[in-house]
Amino acid sequence: MRFVMTVISAAILLFLLYLVIGGIADGYFGADIIPDKAVPDSWAAPDSWSEWRDIVIVFTAMFWMISGLLAVVLVVVLIMLAGVARKVVKENAAPALDSLRQSIDNVRGTTEFAGETVASPIIRVYAVAKGVRTGISAVTNLPDRVLRRRKKGRK
Repeated sequence: MRFVMTVISAAILLFLLYLVIGGIADGYFGADIIPDKAVPDSWAAPDSWSEWRDIVIVFTAMFWMISGLLAVVLVVVLIMLAGVARKVVKENAAPALDSLRQSIDNVRGTTEFAGETVASPIIRVYAVAKGVRTGISAVTNLPDRVLRRRKKGRK
């Protein structure tokens, strides 16, 4: 289907190109590409620069009108695209963010539970063990520490 549309578009473009070139060649150069009987009031090419200027002004105005129309269409399409994007974000992103918040709350609760039930007792056991070791070493090494201080010059 796409190939057929391409061929039809190319044929129409070639025909229009033939008409434009034929009209210019027929009117300006006096060629007989398009017979005068086919177009009774046939167009003749401009004879002076002022006629060319007028034609250029008309074509420029047509291109500006087409450009303005395309700009308006583009603005409308962009507004519609923004509306569709807003709708998609509202319908899809908001539930996803709510689900993400719930997951984060679950992870936070699990972390607090693990910290209270697993880590706190282990930390207490290590703290007590370290305190006992420090107490025992303080009692057993008391004379050694005093002697070391005296050797270094401290009292």
